[in-house]
Amino acid sequence: MGAIPFARWAEAMGDMLLPPGFAALEPFVGEWVLPDAVARMAKRQASSIAAIRLFYDAMLPRGAAALEHLRQYALGEVPPDAERLLKLMLALAEVAPAVEWYGTPSVPDGFPVQRIRYLRQIADNTTQAGAI
Repeated sequence: MGAIPFARWAEAMGDMLLPPGFAALEPFVGEWVLPDAVARMAKRQASSIAAIRLFYDAMLPRGAAALEHLRQYALGEVPPDAERLLKLMLALAEVAPAVEWYGTPSVPDGFPVQRIRYLRQIADNTTQAGAI
């Protein structure tokens, strides 16, 4: 028996994947809601530019509304559905340069991502004060 995809599990549990008004973005939750910056960078690197563009084209028109929705919460107090929306927005920020500047998932003539080592990571929903 295989694992149940997160989207189906959340629906079965009665949880909303995303806040009201963002249902059109739910197909991207399972693939683009990632735990941290390292996972987002790896996802961008491993994705085709066509897959990135599909995500980007769906997210960009909803970006302003998503940010407006997220402004009502303090970091560390974001409910699960809004946290998933936050992580989608962080993924959009990760992939936007690939679409807008490079036309490729990797950064041409950039520092090799395999050599990047994070000394410290701050959780996406942690305040800067809470991270110190």
